[in-house]
Amino acid sequence: MNLEVAGPDEIRAAFGQAVTAAADWADEVAGVAGVLAEAADWYEGLQMAASTIRYLHSAAHRFSAAQTALTTAQEQLLAALTDFSTHDGQVAEAVADAGYNLASAHVLVGDGAGRPALDLVEERLMTATRAAQRGEGTKEGKDRLRVSGQMALRPGERVAGSGSVADISGALALAAAVDGPEGRQVHLGLPIYPEDKPSWRGGHAPSREVVVNEDGEECAVDTGADATVVLAAADAARLPEVVEDIIARAVKADRRFQQVVKDYERLHAARTLLEGARHPGRAQEAIGLDERVRQEARTQQQRRYHIERAVERLNPADRAVYDERQRRIDASGRDAWHPDADAEAAEVCGLTVDEYHEMRDLDRIPYQQRTAAQSARLDQLKHGGGTALHPGLPPLLAEQAALVCGLTLAEYREMEALERIPKRSKVEHYNRGRRVRTHAEQARLDELDAAPGGVTGATPRATDKLRGEYLSMLRAHHASKAKLADAKAAQAAMDATARPLDQTTVAELDRVTAELGVVSVRHDEMAGWASASAEIPARNGGTLVVEALQEEDGGVSYRVDRQPADADEDWSVGSATDPFTTTAGGLRKVAKLARELAGAGESPGA
Repeated sequence: MNLEVAGPDEIRAAFGQAVTAAADWADEVAGVAGVLAEAADWYEGLQMAASTIRYLHSAAHRFSAAQTALTTAQEQLLAALTDFSTHDGQVAEAVADAGYNLASAHVLVGDGAGRPALDLVEERLMTATRAAQRGEGTKEGKDRLRVSGQMALRPGERVAGSGSVADISGALALAAAVDGPEGRQVHLGLPIYPEDKPSWRGGHAPSREVVVNEDGEECAVDTGADATVVLAAADAARLPEVVEDIIARAVKADRRFQQVVKDYERLHAARTLLEGARHPGRAQEAIGLDERVRQEARTQQQRRYHIERAVERLNPADRAVYDERQRRIDASGRDAWHPDADAEAAEVCGLTVDEYHEMRDLDRIPYQQRTAAQSARLDQLKHGGGTALHPGLPPLLAEQAALVCGLTLAEYREMEALERIPKRSKVEHYNRGRRVRTHAEQARLDELDAAPGGVTGATPRATDKLRGEYLSMLRAHHASKAKLADAKAAQAAMDATARPLDQTTVAELDRVTAELGVVSVRHDEMAGWASASAEIPARNGGTLVVEALQEEDGGVSYRVDRQPADADEDWSVGSATDPFTTTAGGLRKVAKLARELAGAGESPGA
């Protein structure tokens, strides 16, 4: 941050540099946190030592905390910039208009000889100060984002103001007030990523435009139009009321959720006592097995849901081929391997029956107990020569994935191989001494990722999300079939050793188990799902959707997304692109910004 600045524009630019730096660092730190968390999950699935997993999760948590701190710093810097513009900035502009420097000794002290024109400066200072105290002079005409020259405007329209708010991941909500023949409208784009901010053109622009970059080359840029809603001034002005209603309902739902958690803990304790009579000394183990089977089965069902959401977008011819492959796969078990279908399971894995048995036995050895040779052999059999992080899909699944990605099988295998090569870091120091993708390899991978066929979304970003989510869920679903099969086998073995109980105890155990099942279902229905939502129609088609998301550990996060006018019935917040995600305070900031730009508030944020 430049500490030698003096004029109002220079001061604002210095604040802006600090805000950008904080956002960039927050983005980098969040990326590291995500990689560590993903690695911890994968390694936990490989049964790595629990202490190692705890260290990884702890490191990820600390990086997340650092990202939160940086995001908070960014918000504070934005607030400082807003406050400066509202107060001292107006005084500074009055001084500058008089032809003097805000930090000049002539202005601050005066020296008798080189005094400024005090009558003119005093008049403008008093005018600006009184306006600042009343909150005037900032409501209209303050284009904080300087978007008046880049917005796609219709005849007779002009930008009347703009502002932004950052979410918890560093993405932005960009807003601009536009006056025109139809009155004032507020363009609200969210989320707009910091790197896309210079290309944002509002809700009336085409989704993508071809521009000439600094190297003189033509390239396509995302204008953010697909993520932008155009609200009537009246709708933008009532957004704070809508937001407060959502927050109030979400808080009440969170209280109910906390009670569900308490009920679950009470019933779990009661079942533990009863299971102790059936499985002396092993009650927790028996309950744990039942819960493991339930959770694994539920997770597999969720993975299939996400897989199907992408597959249903295939054209009829590709869908027929895909379904034929799926019938062969399901013969071995849909979510878990059938205990008496080893031949079918081996076919799905692209192995002989003997190789399938070898893979299954190696997979059951805890990660930390495997030799290097055993790990290498497991990678060859289970991951197609890849790794747990970057597996090679077996033939039948690879053929399905190629259809979804719009590639031939050979092209899909090429994409798998390129993905296994680490991406080149922006910091050249980290590229030394290790194999990273060349620029040509990265260009080829980008070309394969952008294949025009297969499953596509409304925008390139939506297409990436659909395909990426599909591949992630397909790999995880296939890899977890053995886990669910083993859990069911262990559950059956445990049940075979149960001691008989008297009828009264059996009835009580059945009652508690049934109630616990109901509470568990209720918990699953609430945790991770929307507890309150609202919709506001947009002038450019579609709807602004605001929802509260019940967190599994308690508490609420808030998400804002644009539902396209042509969205299908399965659309939900975050299903096409990542939504703008924030806290209650952040949501209030977005609503306040929209209200102010609608002309009903004080001053738009910086």
